[in-house]
Amino acid sequence: MLQMKDLTENERAWLVFLRMICLDRDPAPTLRRVQLLRRVCETRRA
Repeated sequence: MLQMKDLTENERAWLVFLRMICLDRDPAPTLRRVQLLRRVCETRRA
């Protein structure tokens, strides 16, 4: 099983980011939540 020590610094930063926006909860990754996160993270097109 993957351990925190096996993650890159960037991967650990993403986990911290996700934990912050979820208010330290552990919500299930529903389709709606994945779509919303993708929309927030995608590059804006001019």
